[in-house]
Amino acid sequence: MKKMGVIILCIIIVVFIVVLVDKGNNKYPYTGKYECPQNNTILILDKNNNYTIINNLYRGAVYTKGKYSIENNNMKLMLKKGETVSYPKEYIEGKIEGDRIEFNKFYEKHVTFYLEK
Repeated sequence: MKKMGVIILCIIIVVFIVVLVDKGNNKYPYTGKYECPQNNTILILDKNNNYTIINNLYRGAVYTKGKYSIENNNMKLMLKKGETVSYPKEYIEGKIEGDRIEFNKFYEKHVTFYLEK
């Protein structure tokens, strides 16, 4: 009987942990590292609505940082002041579709970033 009680207690603890971990993942579903194979660029999204774009097109990597917002699967990357030299606007708009993000005017062309697994 003691073994049965310990087994039931272990099952309850495991279910509780799985529920807590699953809740934490759903709170930030878009965070992660996205890669664009078209132009060797990486987009990193974190939990605090900060992003980093790492552009490897040049001899050395160029880092661009700022804030992002997501509303109805539409993403807006807001560039920090002073970092808009590489971009024609102060923000870049895109659309999230599954595990990819598509931008129509990213470096003046259409690009797609894919979530790294």
